[in-house]
Amino acid sequence: MPIWKYHSVADMPPPPRCSDDENLAVRIRDLWDRAARLTGCGYPPGVYRFHSVEEAQTARKHVIGDRVRKLRGEVMPHTDP
Repeated sequence: MPIWKYHSVADMPPPPRCSDDENLAVRIRDLWDRAARLTGCGYPPGVYRFHSVEEAQTARKHVIGDRVRKLRGEVMPHTDP
């Protein structure tokens, strides 16, 4: 038999408010900057036209492969013995 804490959303208390932390904006900006560095842009800027779906998928695979190689180089730099 399931246990129901609230019968409806109206019975739920409101979510807790954020504290009035003066560093909150800085922390949010730092988080967004970190996310942008980790994910990066998928495609270089510009307009792309493809003759077929297969051509678009091939281009997408190349962009993803380039991004993976770049991330691997940043995370695990190659060192020669």
